[in-house]
Amino acid sequence: MKSSQWKCALVLMLLIVTTGAALPARAAAERVVVLDFLALDAQGNYIDPRSTAQGDLVSLSRIMAQGIGARLVQYGEFEVQDSISLQAELAALGFAPDTSAWERAQAILGAGLAHQVITGSLTLLQNTAVVGVQRFQLDGSRPVLAGSAMASAARVQDAPNLVDNLLTDLFPADVQVIERAVDQVFVVPGQVRLNLGQSHKLSVYALDALGRPVANPQFLFFSSDESKVAVDEQGVVTGLQPGTASITVRAITKGTRSGSPATMQVTVLPPTFGVRVGRLLTPREGDARFPVRIGLRLTPTVDQKGTQAAAPKLTPGETIPTESSNPLGIITSFFGSMLTNGLMTIDLDFDPSRELLVSFSGVQRSSGGYLGTGVGYVTPLDNVESQKGFILRFTIGTQYRATNRLAVPVEAVVDAIFPTTSVFRPSFRLGVNIGFDLFP
Repeated sequence: MKSSQWKCALVLMLLIVTTGAALPARAAAERVVVLDFLALDAQGNYIDPRSTAQGDLVSLSRIMAQGIGARLVQYGEFEVQDSISLQAELAALGFAPDTSAWERAQAILGAGLAHQVITGSLTLLQNTAVVGVQRFQLDGSRPVLAGSAMASAARVQDAPNLVDNLLTDLFPADVQVIERAVDQVFVVPGQVRLNLGQSHKLSVYALDALGRPVANPQFLFFSSDESKVAVDEQGVVTGLQPGTASITVRAITKGTRSGSPATMQVTVLPPTFGVRVGRLLTPREGDARFPVRIGLRLTPTVDQKGTQAAAPKLTPGETIPTESSNPLGIITSFFGSMLTNGLMTIDLDFDPSRELLVSFSGVQRSSGGYLGTGVGYVTPLDNVESQKGFILRFTIGTQYRATNRLAVPVEAVVDAIFPTTSVFRPSFRLGVNIGFDLFP
């Protein structure tokens, strides 16, 4: 071989070795050996099913082992072997017909043929088949019984239908060889109070019919009012507008039942107190300067609690007035709703030693900004008779969320002033403010 060919061959070998070393080794699945089921004689001793004259027992021994092996293969987390794939290896171990399940497992685990061994026993009581299953694994160098289960079938031909139930009890709850159906869904906490713009992740749990946690379920989250409370696929709720919305959580599994959904309430709270500092961009009448204003913002909120009043006493022929027939009830309900949802804000603005302004504004808030309209009254402090009057106020603003309890707003305010003096001469003022809002 020429020297150039030797060099090419050497480079190719180096590439193969280097490439092979760079490839990550695939994690080996845990090997499980499923043995044919043994039988129990009248004295409770293990015997080979082939030593009996009952053909059903011989067939059932192989069918139960094959059914359990098939389910483990479908689970996809184990490398499954049985008495067919390990025929030569098991024959070399030389089991006697009456070798117990524990001794068989000990020999297989000691020979390094498996990480786990599953075997079982069959007993026929008249026409009833009683099936027991055991799962062995190594604890250090010593085999131990890691799981067991037992079930019975009224007819021998119904025994293979017990495979799913046996496997469910044979493995711990976090190993769902047979996926369990969700019977109940719980969401924690049951109620959440969020400040406007704040987020919170819900904790959701799914239980089966026996009260055991179902491993790795998927959940769907729904909000009854997405304009107020948003929820994503991870269960994170975010307050978008003041108010209350219900969150419904439903589990998704491959089981035949997904359980009744869980519900919880989310209340979004507006800021309760704020401070503003700003300047008018239009001068006041008779004043060439652009005055500085200081303001307070108060947003009272009232929790709706289920109180039950005593039934009114009615005289014969008297009816209970309803909101549709009671104008005062309609007004009370409207303003009560504004207070409950935090839509009513009290503005106190004053130019030090010159002017005081009080207004009541209905504010529509969101996590991105707010818009308000209101009415109020303005009165000078230095000359009470001049420029006092009613106002219409329009506010638009946005805010930067510093923390969960603090926001820094920037707003523009337009006031239309209608004086109460003898000369009716409306005027308009435009101002900008900056400050902070505190949440509860």
